[in-house]
Amino acid sequence: MGLSGSAWATLLVPTLLGILTMLLYGYWDRITGKEYYVDDEILAYDEDLMTTLREEGKL
Repeated sequence: MGLSGSAWATLLVPTLLGILTMLLYGYWDRITGKEYYVDDEILAYDEDLMTTLREEGKL
């Protein structure tokens, strides 16, 4: 008793799309070449903020 082709597609397609999404999310900063800056109050994805913090010696 095996599964039909459409049953396999129903199982595998969402699984593969989920894995692809997780990999894309995990490597997004490397793909875009941008950095995250995180502290207690903000999650910034802003090059200007990163530049300002580097100039002030806080990073």
